[in-house]
Amino acid sequence: MAKAAPTTLALETVALADLRAHPQNYRVHPEDQIAHLAESIRIHGLYRNIVTARDLTILAGHGVVQALQALGWTEAPIRRLALDPLEPRALKLLAGDNEIGHLAEIDDRALSELLKSIKDLDPSGLLGTGYDDAMLANLVMVTRPASEIADHGEAAAWAGMPEYDFVDEPLRAIISFRAEADRTEFARTLGIKWLKVVGKAKTAWWPNREQDDTSAIRFEA
Repeated sequence: MAKAAPTTLALETVALADLRAHPQNYRVHPEDQIAHLAESIRIHGLYRNIVTARDLTILAGHGVVQALQALGWTEAPIRRLALDPLEPRALKLLAGDNEIGHLAEIDDRALSELLKSIKDLDPSGLLGTGYDDAMLANLVMVTRPASEIADHGEAAAWAGMPEYDFVDEPLRAIISFRAEADRTEFARTLGIKWLKVVGKAKTAWWPNREQDDTSAIRFEA
């Protein structure tokens, strides 16, 4: 027999300082994502639920809380569930809130048309959508055949940024080794010259270069 859903306590307003990040939260929210979330909240208000366990440990909404703090909010409405933060149902909510959306299928071409409409009609541009002009141009490039969009220059023009200068990102291969001896043998076999060591990671360019070369493949171990 399935367990009953946890009791949802009434919507309540709490101080953001009283909310705690979940110790098993595995998502990191970089500054650019927080900027988009903050702009969305600034324009539309808070329409995403912040959900917590009974002790105010966040189960859903870590990024939203960070965005509210960036906007200078000191308190916000939350939904508090009658769950302990480490019990299975709480952990399932934490994972499900992050991951279920990945199962959706996206029509990337339709998305690019929607973003172009926003860019054409809204003076504030794409901030708040999760995209910027360069990302839109890249999306256009990969969703159109060469007969429509021949190169990055045409993609940039389609996205409304004719002066944008695209720089190709370097290709990367991240290779892990069980032991230092394996990494040493790998480097010896390929003649790799390590250029940078940070902690246990070593970085090199292939073919070997003294300086960064965006046409090369960088190995990180």
